[in-house]
Amino acid sequence: MTVLIVLCSTGVGVGIALIVAGLFATTPVAKKMSFAKGIDTATRQSAVAALIGAAVVGLITQWPVGALIGAAVGWTLRSALSSSSSTRVTNRLDALATWIETLRDSVAAHRGLVAAIESTVPSAPASLRANIEALVIRIKSGTPPDRAFAALASELADASADEAIAPLILAARFGGADLQNLLGTAAANTREQLALVQRTEVARAKPRREMRLVVVVTLGFVLATLTIGHGYFTPFSTTTGQIVLVVIAGLFAVGFGMMNRLSRPQPMPRLFESPAQPS
Repeated sequence: MTVLIVLCSTGVGVGIALIVAGLFATTPVAKKMSFAKGIDTATRQSAVAALIGAAVVGLITQWPVGALIGAAVGWTLRSALSSSSSTRVTNRLDALATWIETLRDSVAAHRGLVAAIESTVPSAPASLRANIEALVIRIKSGTPPDRAFAALASELADASADEAIAPLILAARFGGADLQNLLGTAAANTREQLALVQRTEVARAKPRREMRLVVVVTLGFVLATLTIGHGYFTPFSTTTGQIVLVVIAGLFAVGFGMMNRLSRPQPMPRLFESPAQPS
């Protein structure tokens, strides 16, 4: 019966975590996309870690609250111990700047911006190639180039990418007598954004290391006490003890959440919030 309660608590804990992640998700998901495809890789990894944490802690302690705490720890531990999201941002900005520079060089050999964009698909960075191919398909299917660029910005879902793509939207909408210089300026601005993100990442490296050390030491102490000093947690087996355990775990969760927030870059306001719909 206790194992059944633990398993039910595990399911409830992971379900709550998925609901919270869905409510606070920032990446837009297409309405027609299936539920499984709509969950990104990070969320799936967090869900697996939550299941493992809930099963391990729940079976060791035989407490329903222990299973819920294990699910919460597993969910947050992946984010706390993973590499910074700035790595993803810097890679994307570097790829975007490279593509804009290639586009700038292609403009001189083609008539118009659209033909130049299509010529850059084979040489586009691997992380952006699918997005550039989708951009070309949108334009060929009748979407105005400026709205196709806005859709590209929405796919990338990053404020720095918005700033890099904004000049392209202006060029597509109003034309440009000196398109090459405009693209060169956009590429240079993107490189500046990349350098800024890299400097910020260096400044955040120390608090991130300290946060990870605190998390590892705290969890290591708790696990060692669970496996060696069983009597220490005996008072928590009662109903009152379970309530107190929830309060203690909540305080730790708030502390870890604040530390994680300090070690992570804060998202900048977006210029393009939702994908542009073709008229």
